[in-house]
Amino acid sequence: MKNQMLFLCTFLSVGLGACKDKYDYPIPRNSFEETTTPPPAKVTVVKVNNQWQMQVNGKEFYIKGVASNNYHDLAIKYGANTARTYGVAANTREILDKAHAAGVYVNFGLYIGRETDGFDYNNTTAVSQQLEKMKQDILRFKDHPALLCWSIGNEAEASYTNTKLWNAIEDIAKFIHENDPNHPTTTTLASSNVEHIKNIMNLAPSIDILSVNTYAPNLPGVLGNVTTAGWQKPYMITEFGPRGTWQMAPEPTRVLTWGGLVEQTSTEKADIYLQAYQDNIIANKANGCIGSFVFLWGYQTHGEVLTWFGMFDQKGYTFPAVDAMQFAWTGSYPANRAPVIQNRNQMLMDGKKAEDNIMVAKASAHTASVVATDPENDPLTYAWRIVKEKAARADGSLADGITGLINTNTTANITFTAPNETGAYRLIVFVSDNANKKVASAVIPFYVN
Repeated sequence: MKNQMLFLCTFLSVGLGACKDKYDYPIPRNSFEETTTPPPAKVTVVKVNNQWQMQVNGKEFYIKGVASNNYHDLAIKYGANTARTYGVAANTREILDKAHAAGVYVNFGLYIGRETDGFDYNNTTAVSQQLEKMKQDILRFKDHPALLCWSIGNEAEASYTNTKLWNAIEDIAKFIHENDPNHPTTTTLASSNVEHIKNIMNLAPSIDILSVNTYAPNLPGVLGNVTTAGWQKPYMITEFGPRGTWQMAPEPTRVLTWGGLVEQTSTEKADIYLQAYQDNIIANKANGCIGSFVFLWGYQTHGEVLTWFGMFDQKGYTFPAVDAMQFAWTGSYPANRAPVIQNRNQMLMDGKKAEDNIMVAKASAHTASVVATDPENDPLTYAWRIVKEKAARADGSLADGITGLINTNTTANITFTAPNETGAYRLIVFVSDNANKKVASAVIPFYVN
């Protein structure tokens, strides 16, 4: 210890001035001030009048959640009360701290290996190492005041064959119950598959809440599957939104001849979010649904089409889906709402719609137009970009677009030149109310021969 003091004195003598002797060193201000850490929330799931409730510190807590990769702490501004994370990362503590400061709870993701990604649940060493890592994360964060519940795995059963997965989930859930009396457990399924639900019941009985990721048009079937499986505990919808890129076969006109996918306008998406919540989430509160998480709160950094689900743009402006969810959560729309692009007929390329399988020649000349309005008649600005299919920035988000093709990209009607390279592209327009940081979007895929 004396050697350490002598080193500190020597270091400070050089950096801050002279020490009188080896025990004379400055103590930083407030070094010994104690800070009070708020206690963890006591979270339970109980039946009240034969209806499941989540309770936080003895009071009912209906989850109005966001499945988020960004802006977790902003959720409360729009009426949400919980953010969902997917795994432990370098910024996990920061996310928790910001959420707590904002009054947002966190459905804490514990990411576990998936067979479809190469994890082998027959490998006892790998499974044991995974459990030890989970134990460390649980003990590290279990007393954080923002923690609401533990979510063990995200779609870990997708395309799986080995039922030892459920034993591994049970071991983690059991450890949580033994070491954290304050927070319930859940695991998130890729669908409401009846056999998978039964496997949880039989092989992972320490799971307190069933979680299901589901998208239009599958959401209406969740309650029936949960009932058929015989699930006797509460459930929540941990991702919901418009039809996913992976389930487009039932809408063949939206699958183009080269495989491109036709995207809905931001206004069309908002309508789906609101209807899904009203008809199949809050409507099932009496049937065991204790809440939900809208997907995706933030902007996409992976996926087949990088503008498909994000509820914010890369500047942090909000799309109409945020307005819709604010209405769903609070019963009132914001005073100022996002611009409107009513449907896909409102954006045209050479007079054609997105579904028209638009194919053009290299370096050919074209026109495009969009019809957008603003509910409050605020001034609108237009920003167009042409992006090669699946092109992304270094962080995985939507690429900035190819320069030199669009003649003037700040108006509702533009002229542009097609890329000089064969392949699939997307013409995207963002229509912004800059004063209120609101945005709308529409997209036309096209192919260059």
